Amino acid sequence: MKHFFLFLLLGVSLGASAQLPDTIPLNTDSIERELDAFLKLYGPKKEQSYFLVGAGLSNIQSSLSNLALNAQQQSRGVTLLPTLQYMHKSGLNLSYTGYLLTSRETSGFMQHALTPGFEFSRQKHFDFGLYYTRFLGNNRFDEFSSPYRNDWYAYAEYKRWYLQPSLALGYSTGRFTETSKTDSSIRIPLPFPRPDTLIRFSIYDTLSIGLRDFSVIFTLRHQYQWASHNRKTYYTFTPALLLFFLQNRYEVEYTSVSVLDPRTRIFLQNRPLLRDQLVRQLQQQFPGLNQTRNFLGSTDFNLQSLGLSLDAAVYWGKWYLNPNLYIDYYLLSSTGKWTGFFQLQTGFFF
Repeated sequence: MKHFFLFLLLGVSLGASAQLPDTIPLNTDSIERELDAFLKLYGPKKEQSYFLVGAGLSNIQSSLSNLALNAQQQSRGVTLLPTLQYMHKSGLNLSYTGYLLTSRETSGFMQHALTPGFEFSRQKHFDFGLYYTRFLGNNRFDEFSSPYRNDWYAYAEYKRWYLQPSLALGYSTGRFTETSKTDSSIRIPLPFPRPDTLIRFSIYDTLSIGLRDFSVIFTLRHQYQWASHNRKTYYTFTPALLLFFLQNRYEVEYTSVSVLDPRTRIFLQNRPLLRDQLVRQLQQQFPGLNQTRNFLGSTDFNLQSLGLSLDAAVYWGKWYLNPNLYIDYYLLSSTGKWTGFFQLQTGFFF
């Protein structure tokens, strides 16, 4: 029954994760692109390099750019997001983001993210970007942090139209493992008048799931811009509509192992007949015990959800404030259709 329950639980979990969108740019107008626009309009005319130091507040607990990673989170609590970034004038950049979990039960850095990237424009008609994110988890927060460890993301945007279209590709990989322990026993009947022997043991069930997600995102957006009279304050507001196409692939490895306590092992060392009888009864009562099973599965590549992103930014000198709200409507299910994430970032650049 325990094995049936574990596989039933696995099926429900995989079915639920397959209904979630992948690689959705939560902040369609990244703060880096906003800062570049600000510097070009109101700063020195030539390209320049800068550092950015900031902090954020969000219900995101996995990634700033990938909602599929956030969909794996177990809690909708608030996460603090300290950020440090260097942006070179060539377009190369490197950033660090920490995910500081704050809750009544526990607190601490549940994971860290390192993201090298490259952005460039071509004749003011196109923007291009390529990013790779490596997630470094904390074993204390496995139940909260994302199972993904690698995330590749690339986009191209045409800027000459009023509604600016963009196309993005995402690919994410990761693995998570869960282990449970159950104490059990088995009674071995012996010939009369000897009493039956009760053998106690533990069962360790380990479930390891590898994830590979591929996504395509189509976006239409328009950015509104304002500046103060003294040109020291700069405002932007960018609504965007998004279409998400996704394919999920997963690899499952399930292992169940029986472990005898040290006293029982010593007891059975000089009793080979009793040990052989124990092995036979374990195989009869627990046919899947001490075996490894592997499964492969995938979902079709489909249009899975529609999204609305509302992004705003305000700059005062070298300080910025950047709130964002993202709302997602899932198309392939009759329940759990709506998902929402918010993010508030602030900081300064120099």
